[in-house]
Amino acid sequence: MRPWLYITILAAAAGSQLGATDCGQALRDSGFDLWCGDTLCAWKVERGDIKRVPTWNEGDSGVELVGSDVAIEQLSPVTSSDGTCLEVDMIANVDDDADVELDVDISDDGTIEHSERVPTSHWKPLTYQIAIAPPFSGVRFEIAKTGTGTAQLANIGAKVVDGCGGILPVVQGPAPLGEPCIDGTGCASGLCAPSPLPTPFDDGTSVTQVCVACTGDAACGTGKACAVTDAVSPVRAAPVECVAAGSKGLGDQCSEGAECATGICNAFACSTCSETSPCADGETCGASWPTPFGIYTAYVCSPGGHVRTTGEPCAQNADCKSGTCIATGVRMQCDDGRACATAADCPFVNLQNGPCNLVGLEGGTCQ
Repeated sequence: MRPWLYITILAAAAGSQLGATDCGQALRDSGFDLWCGDTLCAWKVERGDIKRVPTWNEGDSGVELVGSDVAIEQLSPVTSSDGTCLEVDMIANVDDDADVELDVDISDDGTIEHSERVPTSHWKPLTYQIAIAPPFSGVRFEIAKTGTGTAQLANIGAKVVDGCGGILPVVQGPAPLGEPCIDGTGCASGLCAPSPLPTPFDDGTSVTQVCVACTGDAACGTGKACAVTDAVSPVRAAPVECVAAGSKGLGDQCSEGAECATGICNAFACSTCSETSPCADGETCGASWPTPFGIYTAYVCSPGGHVRTTGEPCAQNADCKSGTCIATGVRMQCDDGRACATAADCPFVNLQNGPCNLVGLEGGTCQ
């Protein structure tokens, strides 16, 4: 693939990730209206139980946190590019014997950086403003309740607003791998470098720097490669860290050939051919899977042409003369090439995850 074409594709891919919030709104289903059976569709029950309850308005339902240790959460894709001041509006019914807190986890790494206590109230509107120091990508909002008293919510919304009136910004702790950074001092790893792949928070105007564990193969030692590994959060970039050289199979996401068993990384996927490693005997090097922009797919010789013989690598059954590609599993991935099990693993667009697509086979060998 030609360098200029890569640049064009990268700009398009980055652009496809923009607009993760909904016109500045940072949370889905602020009124707890969307229920999937007995649980909320947009909110995840982290611990304890919940139930649907009426509120002061008979036509409007809410959620009750049932038990003495309960928490619900929602991951928001809001970033510092959207804004650094968030206004949270809530309507709550909280007894004296219930302790309810609004918790904020910046970058979805499991660390609560800020908490606001929800006071005792009877369906009282509440507003909080939270300033967050940039850069950041993603905020996990958690509503946690302890105690035996009743705690019910009719609404919780979060939106980006202009300015937080001099409120001291919440500073994220040492940022995890894949989080945006200015320099290494903000990273748990101590290293900040340009991301080798598009990120969920690309703004399309500049090179995005992220926290990394290595900055080159030499830093990893003999037999190792500085490589992208599987993403662990939909709001962060795929981590960059040391892996065994040649440990990735056909179709795995990559940034350079040293990561791949084939020695070839093409279109950000381990491949068997490229412009610099062309096919022999007049075969054509092409994309094996139908992915957006023709990237994040294994490039193979004569894709789907029933040419590969026994023992040769394959990415789909049709690659093989026998019509059978024996694989270690199916390849599920998001539109940005990261591996996924469900849509919840994929970056957001307008507050929605996904999709998580079945694209082909991985670890395949022709029978």
